[in-house]
Amino acid sequence: MRVLVIGANGKTGRIVVNRLREGTHTPLAMVRDEAQVGRFADRGVDTVLGDLEEPLDPALEGCDAVIFAAGSGSSTGPDKTLAVDRDGAVRSIAAVEEAGIQRYIMLSAMRADPGSEGHPISHYLRAKGIADEHLIRSDLDWTIVRPGRLTDEPGTGRIRVSPKLETPGSVTRSDTAAVLVAALDHPNVSRRRFDLLEGETPIAAALDGL
Repeated sequence: MRVLVIGANGKTGRIVVNRLREGTHTPLAMVRDEAQVGRFADRGVDTVLGDLEEPLDPALEGCDAVIFAAGSGSSTGPDKTLAVDRDGAVRSIAAVEEAGIQRYIMLSAMRADPGSEGHPISHYLRAKGIADEHLIRSDLDWTIVRPGRLTDEPGTGRIRVSPKLETPGSVTRSDTAAVLVAALDHPNVSRRRFDLLEGETPIAAALDGL
């Protein structure tokens, strides 16, 4: 499949692109700035200019699936969070539906909830939660991956997944990217939402056990 990676220039998005490039699928990296093109061109990865605050139709041409790995970051203010994590995600879902693409993988966050209150990053969790609910109500073949705190340590290839994990924790960006890419083909995660933390189970087996 030709897979559009939204948020390709982010920390997790860059790893997703690399995983796709090393596997059986072809990545198309969506970037906001011409200055970011070279980073991908040097690795033989095609790019397309796109902005979540603008129409995405041109970026979706010729694509078979989408991985949404964009994020404003939990430390940004409410305005930017709403523009990217809520409105940008919702806009992308509508554009994917209009383009006739079915497979959509969403990078969300543990405890994402449209009604989140009293948490230091509730504005972020609400935005993510609203986008997740919008995707669930769509007709797309979706998967929502909700990792805990993301770290930059090397991946282990071993994780823990569940529709809901009660204990907070962390997971590497590398393993998160691997799960996002694995979800493209894994039949057990179609139209499913699950939490993700570091663990002891190999990724494929963990997804099998959901």
